[in-house]
Amino acid sequence: MLKVILSGLCVLATASPLFAGITATNIAGRWQGASYASDAGGPLTLDIVACGAGWCGIKVEAGDKCGGTALKIDAGVALPDSDYIQFKGSLQLAPGTEPYVVQTSLFVPTADTPSGSPLTLQITGDTGGEFRAYRRSFPFEAQMARIKDAVCQAPETVSSLQ
Repeated sequence: MLKVILSGLCVLATASPLFAGITATNIAGRWQGASYASDAGGPLTLDIVACGAGWCGIKVEAGDKCGGTALKIDAGVALPDSDYIQFKGSLQLAPGTEPYVVQTSLFVPTADTPSGSPLTLQITGDTGGEFRAYRRSFPFEAQMARIKDAVCQAPETVSSLQ
């Protein structure tokens, strides 16, 4: 019994430092990754920067040119007993299209990932104006990794929740 308790304490001691250093501000930076929608156009790249009371993702176009604001999310919440921070908002990849309602999660590397692995950002999007977390599949999903600091800046008139 003592071995089981000690083993549990060791797991907690190693897991706690992984999450201890993460805050909502860790979302700032340039993120790149694949999405279901990116098969034809290459990976999705976003520069996520503070804007309003939350965060905005500026789409990075070919040649590292700053495009429009594609992602608008809130300030983020660290859920109790979780190893990630959750953000809610919208994603509009092309002007004139209906935006996805998104849930964005910022994950720390787990004990199973190689040392030095970057933070992971998962964006899951739904259509219809309401995020339904218990769907079997989603119209938009992207897995992204932070590759460097953000270069693009959000326009001053952008609100993160509009």
